[in-house]
Amino acid sequence: MKLSLRMETVKNTVNPCNTACDVGCDHGFVSIALVQEGIAKHVIACDINKGPLQAAADNIAAAGLSEAIETRLSDGLHKVTPEDAPDTVIIAGMGGALTVKILSEATDVLKSVSQLVLQPQSELFLVRKWLRSNGYNILKECFLRDAGKYYFVMDVRPGKSPSHTEEEYAFYDEFSEFLLLSKDPLYREYLKKGIKNNETYLKGMPEEKRGELLHKTELLKKALLMTE
Repeated sequence: MKLSLRMETVKNTVNPCNTACDVGCDHGFVSIALVQEGIAKHVIACDINKGPLQAAADNIAAAGLSEAIETRLSDGLHKVTPEDAPDTVIIAGMGGALTVKILSEATDVLKSVSQLVLQPQSELFLVRKWLRSNGYNILKECFLRDAGKYYFVMDVRPGKSPSHTEEEYAFYDEFSEFLLLSKDPLYREYLKKGIKNNETYLKGMPEEKRGELLHKTELLKKALLMTE
């Protein structure tokens, strides 16, 4: 079983733990790898869809790990209880709004959690804003390109985020503070592409409709300067 670079990065971000909860486990490959590699002793693999969850159960059984990995048909973390006491929660491959919804509806379960591993597919600003507003700090962000697409993987811990002005918070919700300050070269490439794409769109856009895109382009340029 070979994981994609995206899922390998998610797996490698997980700290050694007793119990991990893999939300939206799909076919269970990350859950299996976590146990096989000794990263997690026990995994609760959740999915909202019966088909993928059954496929995960079959894969887990084929790997001989049915005692270490249990599957649960669950909308987000609804079927995970505080008594399960997960150390780590993984939410990968979902939109930012859905990621925030799952976290917001599971505050009791999250009390035992020492690490969140998040890989939102979109609306990252919603996730970053929710985290800093709810007592979490993004310790690290990995940025990668897999099969031609860009992905962010967040290593999140309970704790206060760095202090900023409201304007700075809004900027860092949109652009990764960690990647900007670490001057990540791939992130720099990503920002450059964003600027180029926006400038192409602006050329054919009526003057009265250019305002919002011009503003976004200026923010991208500001972010790019921070990576130099």
